[in-house]
Amino acid sequence: MTHDLKLHTRRLFLLSGAACLTLPVIGCAITAAPRETFDLTAAQTDRVRRASSRTLVITRPISVQTYETERVVVRSAGGVLSYLPKAQWSDSLPVLIQTRLLETFENAAFKNVGRPSDQLSVDVTLATEIRAFEIDTTSTPPQASVKLSAKLVNERRGSIFASAVFSATVPLQRTVDVGAIASLDSALHDVALQILSWSAKSA
Repeated sequence: MTHDLKLHTRRLFLLSGAACLTLPVIGCAITAAPRETFDLTAAQTDRVRRASSRTLVITRPISVQTYETERVVVRSAGGVLSYLPKAQWSDSLPVLIQTRLLETFENAAFKNVGRPSDQLSVDVTLATEIRAFEIDTTSTPPQASVKLSAKLVNERRGSIFASAVFSATVPLQRTVDVGAIASLDSALHDVALQILSWSAKSA
């Protein structure tokens, strides 16, 4: 998984004014250093059977400003939020999650699914919110934590007919950034598959 996740970019971004993180397992950058760029991947799964054939559109997740970024969030004691000093996502986190959710549905041969830009005649919208997508150093051992809330909206009636919160945690695989990213990717797979199964039964 490590080789699939790690993307070297031509442009490397330098840290500016970032305080050194005191993280027992993540490590700490004493001087400015280039960031490496990482991607998230879609979950692989068997074909899923739907309860209906309605057209489902997956929208871009909403979130608080903390997650509206390309940076990788770290939660420390006292609710302190910071970022991994040497890592960044390949795009803003909400865009990545939307794309990987859609790819997970497509991997499962989920019929009639797309995104708003596909200009489909929409029956149902899957709207999500990022509640957590972070490395949590307050747990023992530290872990990757992903939590998404999801709503299914009947676009014909303009009403929400199903909602749920899905979450997963995965212990950090290694004590460097690439291990932390791999754990976040695994947690996203778990949550994406939960949302897929729920949507297949409900939408």
